[in-house]
Amino acid sequence: MDKRSPSQTKSSRVYGELRRDITAGAFRPGEHLVRRDLVKRYGVSISIVNEALGRLSGDGLVETTEMIGTRVVSLSEEGLRDEFALREAVERHVARVLTERATDKQLATLLEDARMLDRWMNELGHDDGQGSLLHLEFHLKLARTTGFASLEENLKRMSMRALLTTRWLKNLRLPHPEDFHQQLVQAFMRRDVVAADETMRAHLHYADEYQAKHAAGAVAASTS
Repeated sequence: MDKRSPSQTKSSRVYGELRRDITAGAFRPGEHLVRRDLVKRYGVSISIVNEALGRLSGDGLVETTEMIGTRVVSLSEEGLRDEFALREAVERHVARVLTERATDKQLATLLEDARMLDRWMNELGHDDGQGSLLHLEFHLKLARTTGFASLEENLKRMSMRALLTTRWLKNLRLPHPEDFHQQLVQAFMRRDVVAADETMRAHLHYADEYQAKHAAGAVAASTS
């Protein structure tokens, strides 16, 4: 039984639906979120909307400024590069910590989660909005398993913000290896910190390197 009050339950529902709508692109980066419109959209009170927006602000998905109001975050190309550099540092540190400290049981659980995510990524007709959140949750779970809350908190903010501006969804449609995330956890299981670090680096840069490789191939084919 849900022991939360009705207002808490409504707030969580609106938070979840609004987060899904933002990450699915129903609200564009930089778009203003008018509270009275959200009240009508989700059928709740202004106080419930304010609570949900407060949680989304904590996630780094929205920002509120005086005279402008609340809007979906939007990053410049320079800001994206800066945040990706920090995200890469956090995720590679997570890889090293898990390789050195995670128990065999924890890694086995992560491997099963990776199998489930890889199955989703290789299925047709999936829900892109929900799927992008599942992808993010897997990476957050890696950080959570280290036992260091700050790693998860910082990764959540950086990844959610980057998701909106770069349209991570587009990258998810690339033809990834069938065991894309399993490869990552299996690298941790080998207890080789250097190999785990390199596997995480390659994982994070997969989309860029894939696109660069095929762009080079297309150029070579056109000039041959």
